[in-house]
Amino acid sequence: MNKIYKPELLTDKSRLQEIYDLRVTAYENSPKSMYVNKQTFPNGWSDHLDEKENTLHWIVEENNKIIASARLAILNNIKDTNEKFDKFEIPIERPFAYWSRLVVHPDYRRTNSMMALDSVRKTYIFTNYEIKFALCCVTDDRSKALLRLGFNYLGDFMYNLGGQNKSSQRIYLLQIDNPNLV
Repeated sequence: MNKIYKPELLTDKSRLQEIYDLRVTAYENSPKSMYVNKQTFPNGWSDHLDEKENTLHWIVEENNKIIASARLAILNNIKDTNEKFDKFEIPIERPFAYWSRLVVHPDYRRTNSMMALDSVRKTYIFTNYEIKFALCCVTDDRSKALLRLGFNYLGDFMYNLGGQNKSSQRIYLLQIDNPNLV
């Protein structure tokens, strides 16, 4: 597929269910299907951050169907991530961006969607000066992409996928203006 896709900011939050369902479809067709699938998430994969006012979702569409999405939650409290980041040196300044939930429909994985969604989120962070840094948690397969984007590896931890589901993940930090570390 040679078509160039351009992400758009989701303004119609009534379409969030499409994103939740897409997340399940994307993960069911990946090595991570044991964690996220229709049996574990029959109503789609979502969490408390999705509908927050300060959470942004970008989408890529084909024929009015969401084929890729990514989210950026702007947070003031690290505990809002529901992750145990205590052992990592994380800047104390706030707010920060929690860079998460990038998914692409299996039929569109060989497009520019993933890179375009990463690019639009990075641009947003660097053009909104109130954001002090970004955190991102990924499995090893996304590590190279984050390093290319300027993220720095902080370490590994067990990521909470929901319920009893946990997966080994890597945490990355994208620093902006070199904030003081704790």
